[in-house]
Amino acid sequence: MTIIDSPAASKTRAVTPFWYGQVARAVPVAILLQYLLAGLGLFHDGRFWSWHGGLGLLLLLPITAMALAAWLGRAARPLRWWAGLLVALYLVQVALIAVGKSSGSGVLQALHPFNGGLMLAVSLVLLAKVERNRARAVRAGRA
Repeated sequence: MTIIDSPAASKTRAVTPFWYGQVARAVPVAILLQYLLAGLGLFHDGRFWSWHGGLGLLLLLPITAMALAAWLGRAARPLRWWAGLLVALYLVQVALIAVGKSSGSGVLQALHPFNGGLMLAVSLVLLAKVERNRARAVRAGRA
């Protein structure tokens, strides 16, 4: 069987940087760890809440780095929309818990884990797109 590549398929694409792939792998793992820490804080020992908050704050760094690379760099440019959405969801995440606590709104605080699920879904889509880019580069012999 002969496979004929279309002209569009042969167009060279920039390969996503190695560090971007590593960060894209780490973010969903960190989000899942957030769920574990919240569960441990709720059902086992309340001291895990501070770990949950600390890791949540630390997540700002990789999420921001991915978004900046997508907006400023050529290789990650196709990921702009997803990286931007992840930043927006992160900001909503922080706002939900901050405003929910200050206003005493249980509804806003209850939306916090739901939004975390959306963040997990978006981070997994972003990871899938990075992996697809890497696989294309390997097939083309550029990685």
